[in-house]
Amino acid sequence: MRTPRSDGEAISDAARIRKAALLSADMLTAARWDGTAPLLADGSTRLHRRLFTEIAEAHGDPATFADGARRLISMDADGLAKAALRAGFAYHLAAFCPAVDRPTLARLRAAYGEEAVAFALGHINLSAATPPLDLLSEQARHVVEADGWSMLALLADEYRISAAWRSAGWRDMAEDGSASLLKSPALALAAAAVDEVASAQEGAGR
Repeated sequence: MRTPRSDGEAISDAARIRKAALLSADMLTAARWDGTAPLLADGSTRLHRRLFTEIAEAHGDPATFADGARRLISMDADGLAKAALRAGFAYHLAAFCPAVDRPTLARLRAAYGEEAVAFALGHINLSAATPPLDLLSEQARHVVEADGWSMLALLADEYRISAAWRSAGWRDMAEDGSASLLKSPALALAAAAVDEVASAQEGAGR
């Protein structure tokens, strides 16, 4: 059960989510805002409020979204990339090698990192029965990452987060992925990856 928070904490949390959402918003949703992204990091509070209000009125206020959606939309680019890699790698692991021997495990860790491999092994029951992808090939990481970004996009769609709150980078990163993804495992793995990365970042921020 969640511990009740003070009004001050709730206000601070809402402000953090709104700022993160604005920094990752797709400025092309309104042509007159195109090119303002570089100004947001150094821009005035008035510019932030004006732009946020316009997008929020059309696409919803991220601070009012459900917990999972708030967590996803407030992640920075580094956190999203980590979540995408973990989700995409976990999605393909069982089809590649249901029983991983030590030499293969060491090579996978070298290619994808300790955290991604640990996440995948911990969620291998959610992996999909897909055509095997040679995870140790040079091309595989690109497919894994692209599929991970597609999985995050599926999760955002499930949460009904408007594309306006997602940077164009989400679409770009999802290119070159698999032709299709099985929705159920994709959503489960994406949600688990986002939760794990967000929890780690929150813990590091304390």
